[in-house]
Amino acid sequence: MRLVLLALGLAPLLGGCASWTPVLRDDSWTLYVKDGEKVDVERFGEALEPAIAAVEERMGAFARPVRVHALDPQSRDSAPPDGPATGELQMVPDIGPARVRAYHVRSGIFSLEPSGVFLGTSDAGTAVHELVHARIADLGLRLPLWFEEGLASFWGDGVLHDGRWFGDGLACWPLRELRDLKASDAEIERWMKLEATDEYDSRDNLVAHFLGWAIVFDLAREHPDEDWRAWFERFGREAREQGLVPAARRRMARTLDRETERLWLDRLGLEEAGARMALAKGLWKLRSPEVVDRMLDALEREQDPEVRVVLALNVLLASGETRLGRTRWGRVGNVAFPALREGKLSDPREQEALVALYDAMRRWDSRGRRSRDALDGLSRLWEE
Repeated sequence: MRLVLLALGLAPLLGGCASWTPVLRDDSWTLYVKDGEKVDVERFGEALEPAIAAVEERMGAFARPVRVHALDPQSRDSAPPDGPATGELQMVPDIGPARVRAYHVRSGIFSLEPSGVFLGTSDAGTAVHELVHARIADLGLRLPLWFEEGLASFWGDGVLHDGRWFGDGLACWPLRELRDLKASDAEIERWMKLEATDEYDSRDNLVAHFLGWAIVFDLAREHPDEDWRAWFERFGREAREQGLVPAARRRMARTLDRETERLWLDRLGLEEAGARMALAKGLWKLRSPEVVDRMLDALEREQDPEVRVVLALNVLLASGETRLGRTRWGRVGNVAFPALREGKLSDPREQEALVALYDAMRRWDSRGRRSRDALDGLSRLWEE
């Protein structure tokens, strides 16, 4: 792919008084930065190339180059219309804290905001998620909120490894939340009928994401050779035959079944290191001692240095989320801690963060500022 660094210069005025300057360009996308804001353009480019490739592989090439706007998460100007700024935590009722990382704006005659993707992070998975929305807009389609967000969540779950996006699809946060969700048929029907243009609160938005992910995950698992349009059409037929809520509950139940989780964990034995790494990333969120056992088993046989760090990191994060007992803690000490101490990462910034994290944990400072900063520097390896 052709990647060009553009000279900074005068940019057209977009979105009212905001001025955006193009700084990187490829055949399928252009990256813009708002004048006066500092972002790591190189990091955004490294994330966007594989993210675009992953979306175009699954959904076809963009008809028009997508506009991607790199945001400074510390700036209030990074907020979407009527929403919190990127990077800002908001408390979602019955779910907890959620952070806005990015958003997509469709073009419209009356829109004061430039259309395209807005990223408050250079995370490739976040880019994949938002680029799914951009491609759907590029196709001129209007889809139910649950399906569009579910598809974006499914394909946006994975890891960037060796310059390539490896999708996994087992999104652990929605899996955990849906298992605890007590919802009536009327609530599920309302969530399933939401459109992107409707008015809804943060909880409705997140639950629609979660429901959609669970349904898309099951459709993709059962019909891996079909494309995304066929998944949508298939569920539409099921909804007409069974009813919308029964069809949704059936797909959700299959995804949430513990056996599905156990079978998916077998992917820790896949041949490609990136695929193993994509599955391991985020497993700590399941808060499961059994999952910790599976990760420790995988860590004992893992040879790839980066995958070893991912497994060890997710094991240690899981230890703060669930009670492991003395025997498991012994294994954590004997297997996970040495893997962190001896860990080698190719990115110098991540390696520095890894050393800082291990030092903080060795000093029993796992909740201190230094360890939090180190975890932020390692977010590619654990954060979903």
